[in-house]
Amino acid sequence: MKLLQHKGDNNKGQTAIIAAVIIMAIMLTAITTIGYVVLGEYKLSQNDVLASQTRYFAESGIENALLQIGQNSSYTGGSFVSPINSQINGTDSVTVSYNTTDNPEQATITSDATVYQQGTSNVLYTKTIQVVASLGTIPQIDNYAIFANNYIYGTQFTINGDVQSNNLLYLQNGTINAQNINAVGQGGGAFNNIDGMTINNNGGVVNLNGNYILSFINDTNITGELGCGTAFWGGSSCIVTNSTIGSQSQVSAPPPITLPTFDTSTWETYAQNHGTFFSSTPSFYAYLENYSSISDGIDTLSPPAGVYYIDANINEQTLPSQDSQGNYITYNFTGSTIITKVAFGITAGYIQTSPFLDSSTGKYLPAIVTGKQGIDMDQPGGNTNTQINITGIIYSLGQISIGGVDNYVQNFTGTVTINGALWSGNAVTINEADDAQSAQQTISLDSNIVNNTEGFNTTQTSTQIISWNEIN
Repeated sequence: MKLLQHKGDNNKGQTAIIAAVIIMAIMLTAITTIGYVVLGEYKLSQNDVLASQTRYFAESGIENALLQIGQNSSYTGGSFVSPINSQINGTDSVTVSYNTTDNPEQATITSDATVYQQGTSNVLYTKTIQVVASLGTIPQIDNYAIFANNYIYGTQFTINGDVQSNNLLYLQNGTINAQNINAVGQGGGAFNNIDGMTINNNGGVVNLNGNYILSFINDTNITGELGCGTAFWGGSSCIVTNSTIGSQSQVSAPPPITLPTFDTSTWETYAQNHGTFFSSTPSFYAYLENYSSISDGIDTLSPPAGVYYIDANINEQTLPSQDSQGNYITYNFTGSTIITKVAFGITAGYIQTSPFLDSSTGKYLPAIVTGKQGIDMDQPGGNTNTQINITGIIYSLGQISIGGVDNYVQNFTGTVTINGALWSGNAVTINEADDAQSAQQTISLDSNIVNNTEGFNTTQTSTQIISWNEIN
């Protein structure tokens, strides 16, 4: 009986072992299956990422081509390579063809993107996108004496030449002699305000379009047409009081103007190669003192013609109004360009009597070029008779301010005369201080200089997408 009982116990133990093995096998199978599923899902996820990256790569080729066409309407495309990660590369081939028989002209852009393993020809994904865009003409910036991508504010001034703000205009107690004065109204949120102005625009239009925001015209004489946008209630956006208008109409917003690019890096290299690259304003001023001549208490600094590039690490560069002996300074940069990445201030007489014409290229140099920090041409405290005379293009990605007051000098009579153009990527202000009652600033378009200045691409083409097709 004991033997039989022992045998039964053995059977039970074997059964338990077999059951455990079976359970372990099932668990291992389940774990393996789950592992394969997770790995598969991971691979699918990775594949989705690569597919999306290929598509984005093709789209970036389209966007770059549209940008290039805007600068150069004969752009035909190119090839681009970009690493996706340490094992995968991407290439994109873009071609552009033009149909000149259509009116307006059309461009067909094809972007072929391929993602492949580095070091092999194993193609992982491809994406082809084809876009047809209609090409138009953007108003030429070289027709404008003043352009601001934001607003234009001015008081006590004379402008001889067309004016455009891609946003709004705030003008008072000034004179404009021009065909076209435009406020596109991008950005909105405020009002156009024209007060105490004389605008001689026979044959042209003062186009005040504020994107449903009002425009106020008061005590103003407009000899030509006043064009008004549509107000939020559906009628004219212009409210005219105590003013004389040649004619008035309701018009749509004029097209915005694109600020041209400026090839700063080329000019930086030029200055470095010619020894006119400076790390700060003090080092620049120390260089200028080598070309000093003093007469009747005026220290005139007249350096040779060339490109002067200031690449400082501080936020503002200001030329002093007096030298170390207390003499007022006149800066004579005839035939020269000052370029700086930071804010550039002038608080003393600044003269550029004539631009430099390179006989080999037939091109002039611009007068002043700065980055986003802007240009500030103030009237210095204690010197109410400052004369600033500049011939050439003044260009800034930031704000351009002329005739402002340093320390708010009362009743100053300083003047700023610019023959060329003011082009700002932000705002333009003229006589910003309320004390500028007797100052008179003059900006006149010099089309010969503007059309023949180096460093700018002023030919702009607008692009409007007609169709967008993902071919594969």
